[in-house]
Amino acid sequence: MYTLMEWVTDAYKALELSEQTPNEPIRVNDIFLCPATAPFTTIDRVFNAEIDKFTLATGAAYEATMYRDALKNGLYDFQISRDGYREFASATGMHPTLVRKWITRQVIQLCPITPHWSEHVWKTIMGNTDSIMNARWPTDLPATADHALIAAGDYIRSMISSVRVAEVTIEKRIKKKGGKSAPVDEFNPKAPKSLDVFVASEFPAWQESVISVLKEHFDVTTAKFDDKQIVITMNQRGIAKQNKKAMSFAQDIKKRVSLIGPSAFDRALNFKEIDVLGELKPYLKSNLKYDEVTIIDLAQDSDLSEAQAKAADNAVPGEPSFLIANVQ
Repeated sequence: MYTLMEWVTDAYKALELSEQTPNEPIRVNDIFLCPATAPFTTIDRVFNAEIDKFTLATGAAYEATMYRDALKNGLYDFQISRDGYREFASATGMHPTLVRKWITRQVIQLCPITPHWSEHVWKTIMGNTDSIMNARWPTDLPATADHALIAAGDYIRSMISSVRVAEVTIEKRIKKKGGKSAPVDEFNPKAPKSLDVFVASEFPAWQESVISVLKEHFDVTTAKFDDKQIVITMNQRGIAKQNKKAMSFAQDIKKRVSLIGPSAFDRALNFKEIDVLGELKPYLKSNLKYDEVTIIDLAQDSDLSEAQAKAADNAVPGEPSFLIANVQ
């Protein structure tokens, strides 16, 4: 709790400076804020949605007297969300409005469990004159969490993880060859590097064919698939023969349907993938140390090199593919 109090102290110093110079970015120790007048980015909106999501979950847990869940949602998950936002906004700065909102929610959410700590932060650091015991639970909450923005947040985390895994895989492959330095045509992790991100707007035709078969043999009433008929139909239409991944893809979709229902058949994204990736470019350059980052919309750009075309084949909406290389 002491570490959290130190972070809040620095954050409030930064917020005070931001109020004085709202058009300027502010840095206080590890706190980096963008100008207060800056519009929200997608990353900002995702964080805002996550704040509301965890506050809703914390309030529900308190009402049910499930204090362990209240602590998980209201402290641990709440801080994980902040840490993720701080990382993804490290190149551009966190938005002052959201930092203030997060701190206020955090102190109020912890009050039933840590009343003395919350009172100290509320009055000594945040400057409130009244006791936190008189503070009301947030009234500006939405009825439900914004699942579209939450999905965008999951996409961002998944995408960053995939890039890191892809680079580690390349480095392991190079080390396995036993050479201390990469050949001319190989990726050299110590040299300036570039990242091409390929974004697809349409799913492969074979995937749509598989989903069509699954829909035909799904009983909405019982929420069950007719596995026998699925296999027969896919064989009759030659889907399994045309693509070896068809059966495993069908199993993945069936698992998703069992978890979230028929809505799993609709894989349309609720956010603009190109826009989100565009906002991530500064992070990819500064944190993942890429000298060049290019976002390639496959629906608009067909002029690809042989290596790019090969990498682009794996891209589907919501799951971009990558090409990591050295800057030419």
